[in-house]
Amino acid sequence: MEHTGHRERLRKRFDESGLNGFSDHEVLELLLTYAIPRVNTNPIAHRLLSHFGSFHRVLQAHPRELMQVEGIGSNAATLLSMLVPMF
Repeated sequence: MEHTGHRERLRKRFDESGLNGFSDHEVLELLLTYAIPRVNTNPIAHRLLSHFGSFHRVLQAHPRELMQVEGIGSNAATLLSMLVPMF
């Protein structure tokens, strides 16, 4: 897959149709682009889902647990763990 411009394509898809048609890993991938610069976040999103078993469990995880997944640092862990309490 061509990765040049991939982040922008994800954002454009979201701008055009919200999360309709996004898979769980694509939602995580898009979220992670805001916390992890200049890195392909697709494999990290897949690792998160594999480690926690579901999108919901990823969002419920404590930051320390999230940081056990390769590629997740404190910024990404904070972003993901604050989403559920916000709603």
